[in-house]
Amino acid sequence: MKYLIDRASAITPKDSLEDLLKSKDSLRIKLGVDPTAPDVTLGWYAILRALRKFQDYGHTAVLILGEFTAQVGDPSGKSETRTQLEEDQIDDNSKGVLPIIKNILNKENLEIVSNKDWLAKLSTSELVHLSSSTTLAQMLEREDFANRYKDGNPISLTEFFYPLFQGYDSVAVKADIEIGGHDQLWNLMLGREVQKFYNLEPQIAMTFPLLVGTDGNKKMSQSLNNYISVTDTPSNIYGKIMSIPDNIMWEYFTMLTDLELDEINKMKNSVLNKKQNPFEYKKLLGELVVTELYSKSDAKKAENQFKNVTINKDVPDEIPEYYVDDNEILHLPKIFTDLNITKSNSEARRLITAGSFAIEGQKHDQLDIELSLIRGKTLKLGKRNYFSINIK
Repeated sequence: MKYLIDRASAITPKDSLEDLLKSKDSLRIKLGVDPTAPDVTLGWYAILRALRKFQDYGHTAVLILGEFTAQVGDPSGKSETRTQLEEDQIDDNSKGVLPIIKNILNKENLEIVSNKDWLAKLSTSELVHLSSSTTLAQMLEREDFANRYKDGNPISLTEFFYPLFQGYDSVAVKADIEIGGHDQLWNLMLGREVQKFYNLEPQIAMTFPLLVGTDGNKKMSQSLNNYISVTDTPSNIYGKIMSIPDNIMWEYFTMLTDLELDEINKMKNSVLNKKQNPFEYKKLLGELVVTELYSKSDAKKAENQFKNVTINKDVPDEIPEYYVDDNEILHLPKIFTDLNITKSNSEARRLITAGSFAIEGQKHDQLDIELSLIRGKTLKLGKRNYFSINIK
């Protein structure tokens, strides 16, 4: 459980988790997934991967396909009323994602259910009873609802029902723990209140960081076209991972790999301290993700293809090779000038700081660098000046 506890962005109430783990050998871990799109992104996969970790620890994964709630639309984080989906579209999406999800999770301790099996059957009196489990004031404690109310943006009554339905899901499957992305924390906490209303032990809410999409700004989403699909080819997955901004790859390492957090933090610090090129770590990330989704050989092929297409596409068959003394740190302007690659230190400095120097296709704008980071690699200065540097 340490893996999951370390990576969780919130565990509420955290002090109850240890007691729960001691009281039951096998817990029921709930994850609700609304089939609002026909594919599974790495963002989805990150949370499904956490659910699989629970299975590895011997607990039962209860995956709820939100085929009823998807018709309502999750208002979490929305500044306006979300467009509702047609039932046929939801059915098509479910048929698309279900085989993928089954392939990700362990089959032995897995339950997959649809919440339309119970939510669609609630009578009017049962809906009224459910709605009495919370108040309007409680609903408006939620930040996105509060902001929309304050700004005069409409909030439909169906949107208030969404978190109530999600909470009723926890009643229906008797969840011990519910997991989700961090934007789901309020919904998961309301699920505790709904369970108590129905005289059940309240679940523990456990959320995890959300992956930012390839644009580096917004949550990974198919509707924003900033996503990486788990069913994409190994080379496309690898290439898209290589395209993400450097600063967001640490969450990818955290949620998509088994590396220890201490190791991830050491890598991050080495980049911040200019001791390592982030490009090298991004290659490691691509290798680990593709290996897990496909195989190590597929990851190697994807890396070679990426190098051939994006790095070596303009590289001449033969490039000049220069030699330097075995110094740990190189001051690049002086080195380039001494080697007659540039006419002066100022010219070299200008090109480097302007982003015209690249190591294996990755821009590097710092004037000093460790020799180990460039030794034997394809370097480029300016538009067409390719070369390599090695030790004398």
